[in-house]
Amino acid sequence: MAVAVGALLLLAGVAMGAWWWMGRALFQPGSVESVLATRGETFEVPPGQAVDAPFWQVAPEVRLRHLSVGQGRNIVVVHGGPGLPPVEPWRASLLMSDTFRWHFYDQRGSGESSRPFTNAPTGGTWQAMQEVEARLGLGAQLADLERIRRLLGQERLTLVGHSFGALVAALYAAEWPERVESLVLVAPAPLVTMPTGDGDLFAQVQARLDEPGQQALKAWMKHSFDFPARLKDDEARLSRHFADFGPLYLQALRRDTPEARLPETGAAGGFLSLGLYLSLGRTHDWSTWLRRVRAPTLVIHGAKDLQPRSATQRVVEALPHARLVELADSGHFPFEERPEDFAATVRAFLTEVER
Repeated sequence: MAVAVGALLLLAGVAMGAWWWMGRALFQPGSVESVLATRGETFEVPPGQAVDAPFWQVAPEVRLRHLSVGQGRNIVVVHGGPGLPPVEPWRASLLMSDTFRWHFYDQRGSGESSRPFTNAPTGGTWQAMQEVEARLGLGAQLADLERIRRLLGQERLTLVGHSFGALVAALYAAEWPERVESLVLVAPAPLVTMPTGDGDLFAQVQARLDEPGQQALKAWMKHSFDFPARLKDDEARLSRHFADFGPLYLQALRRDTPEARLPETGAAGGFLSLGLYLSLGRTHDWSTWLRRVRAPTLVIHGAKDLQPRSATQRVVEALPHARLVELADSGHFPFEERPEDFAATVRAFLTEVER
């Protein structure tokens, strides 16, 4: 009997430990360099690469699909999703191609870039969680941005981050404040702290769906966040699953804007999405860390975005040198929906920073 009770207590302890670790953010700001050193990795990139090459080799086993448009000052775009890279340059970037050279890249684990996992990682759940987060989570994405900076030969980067990519860009600017000249955060995901307050994206979408849509979203979320089960999937299955959120998001958009459409994206990141969710955990507070950002920051909010202005405002308040601009008649993708207004706003900001 004592053995049985002891076994039950042990199982309960394991279950509680797993719950605690899955709730904890696996990414720790300020740790990128030390974590890379522990794994025997560096920021060095293979020499002799053309800046305008269709792929950038950022590590021996990782190359990133890359496309550029324009000439002049370099701008690096960090796409959102997570794990949904644009297929073509933004419409707004074409309107600014006379002054700026826009660089778009598929983050590792998405689009046409290298995917470290095609099959489920080996080992137990906790080991798999650590491995996926280490190779695809926020730390790995920040390290790739630093490698891109070195590949471009830039002392300081101008970063434009969209949605989830805005969080990545802001965290890079906090990790290495001296290496960022300016930041543009477009419809930034309000993930400075979690839980986010005033309803996260999933809550905003669910509130706008009909009954069948709500049930579909609940099933999708239950499937998504069953990490022990998802870590046993393969990349193709995970990629298809995370892409399935798109039609639900579009249905929610069309409740208020019947003509809404989503920009075309590359293949969704599968294990990438899991890695980034594990980086975030269920709870964290990075607001103090983001006070390290020195770069002047423009935050753009679309007046018709599902994300409320109050959520975007929290991102602005977390950054020391940020200002908020709201674009009318625009939603989550102002660079496609209002390209002229977006281009004029960004051009004016970057010109001011340069002066």
